[in-house]
Amino acid sequence: MRNTITSSILLLLLAASLTVDASQEDQLMRFIQSKAKKRHTVVRATSANGPEGTDPWADPGSFSHLPTKCPTPPAGTKAADKITALPGQPSGVNFGQYSGYVTVSHKHFRELFYYFVEAPYEAASKPLVLWLNGGPGCSSLGYGAMTELGPFRVNPDGKTLNRNKHAWNNLANVIFLESPAGVGFSYAKNDTNNNNNVGDRRTAEDTFVFLLNWLERFPEYKGRDFYIAGESYGGHYVPQLATVIKFMNELHGTTFINLRGIFVSIVD
Repeated sequence: MRNTITSSILLLLLAASLTVDASQEDQLMRFIQSKAKKRHTVVRATSANGPEGTDPWADPGSFSHLPTKCPTPPAGTKAADKITALPGQPSGVNFGQYSGYVTVSHKHFRELFYYFVEAPYEAASKPLVLWLNGGPGCSSLGYGAMTELGPFRVNPDGKTLNRNKHAWNNLANVIFLESPAGVGFSYAKNDTNNNNNVGDRRTAEDTFVFLLNWLERFPEYKGRDFYIAGESYGGHYVPQLATVIKFMNELHGTTFINLRGIFVSIVD
């Protein structure tokens, strides 16, 4: 029941966000800047116990090493990711479904798995939403897509699906991302870099790279109004990814991703 209420509230928030004008972007930037300033203050306040430093989240230049385009030619295709039908899905499904892997590090073999559902009506005019479950370590496919805001619910028999009338793709095109690498179907090669250099920063950077590459696979979504949503530990993932996107857009003077808003549900 709580998950249903939470999903319904967030669906209402999404519906409301579609009517907000461009001032929302300014509000988002002020939010990111206030958080960065707060973190910077905390770092300086605790410097008496160690070397004084600055918080890299507050410095746009700290993300300058990130790529601005995916490898050419990009790996994977939209056609190859097309889902004809999920096992046990009901008849009459009238929206596109896709899933597959997107490489976020060729050097260290990190692959992120996604499940994407388009809106059943007027998908070309509806925004794009990225959903991130928290945890850390919670599957966005197993939980977000199949028990919370996705288009289907698993029936008690564990083999068939039924439609979720409160699904978010009624109002938007939704990507459910398994993140970071190692969560759900996402994976990384078992090497020192992948095992010892995990954390929120790499998660945010990998997700940014995922989006760049995914948009090459689905170019019709380039420039589309984009929102980031999540729950629980997503309270870290969502604003951190927003920070990377905003800073990268500013650093290069272009709109890689048309970020318009973020929203988070805190679940105890």
